[in-house]
Amino acid sequence: MNVDQELIKYLRGDLFSNSLEVLLPTDRQEGITREDAIVNLIKGTDVIHVGCSDHIPLIQDKIKHNTWLHKNITEASKSCIGIDIDRESIEFLKNELGYQNVIHGDIVTDDIPVLKEKQWDYVVFGEIIEHLNSPVDFLRTFRSKYGSNVKKFVITVPNIYNRNIMKNMLSFKEIINSDHKFWFTPYTLAKVLVTAGFMPEKISYTNASGLSKVDLARRKLKKIFDLQVKYPFYYFSSLIATGNIN
Repeated sequence: MNVDQELIKYLRGDLFSNSLEVLLPTDRQEGITREDAIVNLIKGTDVIHVGCSDHIPLIQDKIKHNTWLHKNITEASKSCIGIDIDRESIEFLKNELGYQNVIHGDIVTDDIPVLKEKQWDYVVFGEIIEHLNSPVDFLRTFRSKYGSNVKKFVITVPNIYNRNIMKNMLSFKEIINSDHKFWFTPYTLAKVLVTAGFMPEKISYTNASGLSKVDLARRKLKKIFDLQVKYPFYYFSSLIATGNIN
């Protein structure tokens, strides 16, 4: 979904509709993970990675399977600094795994001088704002403190239109990370970003969900007969938004 000037008017609140029709993104990168999508964007650039750590028991397993985002960003970027509010995990990364490009800190309440010492190409918020009490206030505070030092942003969140989520809804149940406070659609993600002062340019999908045996059979037949293979938008479990800080 490209965020054009007409949509911006609704996102900013200049226009209002009780039944706004938004065309959902149709572009997707078949099979690409959110980690690879982020790495492809930030390769060879200077990056701030907010929420860089993870639960300690999960980090080494993710490193083994090449899915720990901070490792991937560190290896692909020109330079990278990671910030996380979890002091214990930051100490683990430094002392046990040897990562020195990480800092313990709270973007909202702390002043983090290293972020103001140079110009950064990107800030990455990977799967964190759905955990926050107030995503708009969090992003607005980051922009106020550090926006003049960062050009662009990359943000990923869980996609409510994911195939498995929709299937669960039909069974009147919700399966969710118990720490999540929000579900997002492309429009609501863009609304949060614009309200916080960010300027989204594009929102698309990553992380294709697993297919059923029937879907896999259909996919195989299409390939045999040289037909185009597509996933509907709702097969993707993550939204990825990119754009400018100012």
